[in-house]
Amino acid sequence: MAQKYRIAHIGTGYTGSIALQHILRAPHLQLVGHLVHSRDKAGRDSGELAGLPEVGVRAVDSMADFLRLDADCVTYFASWAGRDSDEVIDQLCAILASGKNIVTPSYNPLFDPLSLDGTSREKLRSACRHGASSLFATGIAPGFTSDILAVHAASMSELPTKISVQERIPCGAYRVPGFFSALGFGRTPEQDAQMYQPGAMIGHFAPPLRLLARGVGWTLDDICEYRDVAIAERHYSFDAGQIPAGTIASVRMRFDGIVDGQPRLHFSSIWSMPDEAVDDWLPVISPGSASRRLTRITVDGNPPIQVDFALNGGELPGSTATAARVLNAIPAVCAADPGVLSALELVVAAQASPTSPLPQ
Repeated sequence: MAQKYRIAHIGTGYTGSIALQHILRAPHLQLVGHLVHSRDKAGRDSGELAGLPEVGVRAVDSMADFLRLDADCVTYFASWAGRDSDEVIDQLCAILASGKNIVTPSYNPLFDPLSLDGTSREKLRSACRHGASSLFATGIAPGFTSDILAVHAASMSELPTKISVQERIPCGAYRVPGFFSALGFGRTPEQDAQMYQPGAMIGHFAPPLRLLARGVGWTLDDICEYRDVAIAERHYSFDAGQIPAGTIASVRMRFDGIVDGQPRLHFSSIWSMPDEAVDDWLPVISPGSASRRLTRITVDGNPPIQVDFALNGGELPGSTATAARVLNAIPAVCAADPGVLSALELVVAAQASPTSPLPQ
């Protein structure tokens, strides 16, 4: 019989709730605890909070009670937006020191542990040693499509000279509070130019770029950030907000990783509210298509390589894929030597259901 892992969960936001549903359905995972941060959720059954039947696990709002749980791994889906970095690191350290491994899509510097400041990195390593535990951060982007998948692609080319990762994310179904205004949708280009702070997104995307560079034997000297906007020619209406004609409907963030004075790594992410074409930056996913997220990886080398990677179906398949990638890492993380791990050191395998029938 396959090993069963005792899981303690944190996070009931959009992706955290998807992860909680996955945990409750997975035959190799057993939910033993659940930490929440709002009083109205404390004491409620975790199944109810996930939109599923009750499972007999009550959510708690006390970190002290949570740390006393007997769990193999904590699935840490708490948001770090608006939180002090030291608070996040201290919470992770407390969990690790209590003897629990952690898998998480949160806190971007963790995607490349060497991107952490020295103090935070040593605190986490010390907590791992104390608790004989490990920490691993992963997801979709940042994570996997922006780093490790490109490393795998480049391994098929002799002495690659440049690697490019481009992604298009249709956002019309996004209803996350603050998302619409944060990206500048519905603003005029003039308003956007006044509000945009150059370099503000480098901290978000630098860790996977550094990990990608290390994966192919490069060291980044610098990372340059650029922002492009595309304008709506007609009015659009979404649950998240209105986009009048003449305002921003699509945003592209571009990053160049500089190696020996040359831009050798390129990453760009396109967020577009309409499914239809309002820009010509990357092939547009056709309205009604099963594809909801497209990533294109190109490698200049011998031979040149192009990989198109799509997530299909559903409103936000990136969230579902992120949750799956994190949870599928649990067996490998629990088996790993204590420490702060990166995707270059860990093979994440899918945990397939032994009882699911094959599609007809």
